[in-house]
Amino acid sequence: MSDPTSSKIPFATVTMAEILLGQDMIAEAAEVIDRLVDERGDDARVRELLERVRERCAQGEVLQDSIARKMVDRIEIKSRDGVLRISFELSDQGLAIARRKVRYSGHSIVRLFTASTGPRGVRKNTRDIEILHPAAQLDIHGLPRSSVHVAAIGFLGRNGAFVPLARSGIKGITS
Repeated sequence: MSDPTSSKIPFATVTMAEILLGQDMIAEAAEVIDRLVDERGDDARVRELLERVRERCAQGEVLQDSIARKMVDRIEIKSRDGVLRISFELSDQGLAIARRKVRYSGHSIVRLFTASTGPRGVRKNTRDIEILHPAAQLDIHGLPRSSVHVAAIGFLGRNGAFVPLARSGIKGITS
């Protein structure tokens, strides 16, 4: 149970929670929603917000397993039971070219673009996932229902420049 006197958020409303969720301020939104649950847990909008914040908190779970290399830059995405599986590979030649373009400073990433529908329209999100292996599969759990995803693999320079080496097709997750 939350203590209203120790909160950083001065008041708790459904609109405030929706705004915080829309701005990816998950911890603050969870704090507001906890207060709303304490005050009026039987409200359908509060229960829906609680479910949304739980989904967003689960988005942090990414599992990465190495796979056999074919020495080609490629990425593909599939979905099954609400889990998005991204298979990718970076070739040594493609990675060398990308590193030169950003002056060798940075790291390899998968960039995931997500568009999902919400109560206030379409919400777009970009997420960078640092890769641990030159060829691997990522399983991403807890993505929003009714969403569309596109992924790219490449090299992200310290200067913020992203050099894509391959892009996937579009994949949807439905509820």
